[in-house]
Amino acid sequence: MAAPTLSAEHVAAAFDAPTAAYLGSGTFGETWKVECELDGERAEYAVKLLRPEYFRVHLVAREVNGLLEFDDPGIVKLHSVREVEIAGTAHTALLCEYIAGGDVITNLRSHAPSHSEAIAFARSLMAAVAVVHGADRVHRDLKLENIILRDGDWAHPVLIDFGLSKGAGDATQTLYPSLVGSRPFMSPEQLAGERARKQSDLWACGVIIYFVLAMRHPFIDDFRGLSEDDIADLVAGPPRPLPDETPSALADVVLRLLSEEPFARGTAKRAAKDIRKASK
Repeated sequence: MAAPTLSAEHVAAAFDAPTAAYLGSGTFGETWKVECELDGERAEYAVKLLRPEYFRVHLVAREVNGLLEFDDPGIVKLHSVREVEIAGTAHTALLCEYIAGGDVITNLRSHAPSHSEAIAFARSLMAAVAVVHGADRVHRDLKLENIILRDGDWAHPVLIDFGLSKGAGDATQTLYPSLVGSRPFMSPEQLAGERARKQSDLWACGVIIYFVLAMRHPFIDDFRGLSEDDIADLVAGPPRPLPDETPSALADVVLRLLSEEPFARGTAKRAAKDIRKASK
């Protein structure tokens, strides 16, 4: 885990909280657990503090407005967007529900899921992504670290880090880092410099499910020193074989999601439906 750039004391002070606990950081900023007041009640929240050089509250609020409407157990609840001052610098803060249970990579380090757990995880993951896509949104940064297992249960993955998801056809007025997403989970078209679309989310889901089943990336073992062009060359063509015991219905879905051509990946709704066959 990368070290925080902010201090716990300053973060706690910004939210009038007794303490603040660092949860991690990513492309867009860092996340802290704080206890603060919202709508007259105090509770624990996961607060995403966006990098101030890129994000301003009035622009981000416009882009994430639709996310406030999500009410699905597989999607983290975004409660509010506000601006706070931390150590003299204004930060845009996204206040989300705090979910105990740890992210997928942390849980994988503890124990590999059983086949039934992996199937339940894949089905629920695709169902949650189907909800996002059904609202005409694109996550753009699906990865192992952006999925929390609610109470550590593989059957209940929760998509997090929605602060920078976008409507599928939205133009943006927010300045983003030049490459949006995490390279091990980026689709071939993203690596080629194209914008992330729903099909890019599907590719990331294919990588994630493959990783949960095989405990490794489908194409590459070591990303150190690789450029986007290097990665694009390595992810061209079919992935490495899945474990022999992988149910065929699930393997078929993973291979489809990892199709090099975006149109061949289908939809999240279809993937969720097809994965249900693997549990019968």
